[in-house]
Amino acid sequence: MVRKEHYRKGELKQVRYYAGGLESIIAEHARDYPGVEFAAVRTESAPEGFRWTFLARFAADGSSLGFITHLVDPAGSELMTLEYDAAGDLRVITKDWDESPDESGMLFEYGSDGQNVLVSDLEYGDSLNFEGVLQAMPDPAFYADGLALPAALAGTPIPAVRDHFPR
Repeated sequence: MVRKEHYRKGELKQVRYYAGGLESIIAEHARDYPGVEFAAVRTESAPEGFRWTFLARFAADGSSLGFITHLVDPAGSELMTLEYDAAGDLRVITKDWDESPDESGMLFEYGSDGQNVLVSDLEYGDSLNFEGVLQAMPDPAFYADGLALPAALAGTPIPAVRDHFPR
């Protein structure tokens, strides 16, 4: 797939590009989709069947809006999301946990320093006690620190999102 259009209520909101150099994407997008936000997406494999997905968001004029990195597990579930501002500085980290694929689980939110700021029960919308929830998690070390990776990826770094979008 080369690109994918995203619509909301019948209006084109964003175009995502999965192939091509960033400079050519910017030029082609300005010509083909004036006034529409766009994103470039890159994927990188990781050990044990995990993968990283990197997304760079741009305004219609090509100026950077920010970056997002997702860690995806071997089953295809997003476990971790890192959101960066337009300058590439980390703003927030979130981690998801679902007990089963058909049930909403919990969302853990961390500051840029990796410290937990919130745990939410997605089904009921309640805030939960971080320490109490942490002990019940299948990989407590992963959820204890926002910058920690799952046990299967211990010792590997979080790839730099900016490295995937050279300009």
